[in-house]
Amino acid sequence: MKKITAIAIVVIILGVILISKSASSPQEKNISHEKHQQAESYWTCPMHPQIRQDHAGECPICHMKLVLKKSPSLPKEENEQRAEIVANDNQLNLAGIQKHEVEIMTLKFSIPVAGRFISSAQVAFQIYESDLRYVKTGLSFKGESSFYPEKEISGVISSIDSIVDPTSRTVRIIGSIKNSADNITTKTAIETGFRGNIEFNLPNRIAIPESSVLHTGNGDLVYVIKDDGKLIPQNVKLGLKSEGFYDVISGLTAGQIISSGPNFLVDSESKILGAAQPNYHNH
Repeated sequence: MKKITAIAIVVIILGVILISKSASSPQEKNISHEKHQQAESYWTCPMHPQIRQDHAGECPICHMKLVLKKSPSLPKEENEQRAEIVANDNQLNLAGIQKHEVEIMTLKFSIPVAGRFISSAQVAFQIYESDLRYVKTGLSFKGESSFYPEKEISGVISSIDSIVDPTSRTVRIIGSIKNSADNITTKTAIETGFRGNIEFNLPNRIAIPESSVLHTGNGDLVYVIKDDGKLIPQNVKLGLKSEGFYDVISGLTAGQIISSGPNFLVDSESKILGAAQPNYHNH
C-alpha cells in the first residue's frame, strides 16, 4: 500500500512540474505491429518460449513436449490516448528523466538454438521467423552435443530453408561443423542433440537504451524530446535486444533525442492529458 501511494505521489508531482501542451495536428490511430495478441492459455516449450500454439505437441526446435501455460495478455489500449507534454531541463531532472541521443552502433547478438545432428559434420536446427532478418549463411555458431557435452562444437551456417513452418513459424537451418564432432558417427547422429548459439555483430544499427522503451498493449513506444521542450509519444518497431540496447527497425532516426529512465512517469502524465483531449491520438 505504501509503495502504491509513493508512486501515486510521484505521478502527481510530475503532473505539477510538467506543463501540458495541446496538439495542433492529429496522429495515426492505428498502430501496426508484428506481435500477435497473446491468448489467455497456450502451449509452449520450456526451453523455447517463443514457440506458442493452441494445441499440445512437440517443440519443432528441440522436440521436447510442449506444456500448457496460462498468462493474461497485455490489455489493448484502443481507447487510451496520449498527448504531448512540455518540460524544461530542470523539470526533467527533478523527475529523474534523462535525455539520450539516438545512436548508430555495432550491436552484438546471440540467438539461442537447439536441434540435432544429421551427420558427424552437420547439424540442423530451427530459428524463429522473426529472427530471419538477422541470419544469413556464413554466420558462426557454437555449442555442445548431448553425446559429448564437454567438447565445444563450432561451425558456420551453410544453408537456410525458404519454407516457414505454418504452425511454429520457424525455419530450418543447416550448419556445417568446423571442428570434428568426435565420437559422433552418422549412425548415432540422429539420437544426438545439439544446443548452442548463433553469434554475430551488426554494424551501423540505430540503437536505443532499454530504459527508453515503454511496452504497451498496442506496441512499443518512446518519447521524442524536441528543441522547444515538447515530449512527443512515438511508436517504434524493435528488433533484438543486445547488452541493454534495442535494435530499432523503424520509427526513429539517428540524432533524435529521446527520454530515458523512469518513463512511466512521463507516460502517466501523457495519458492523463490525452484523456482530456479526445481528438488527440498516438503517433
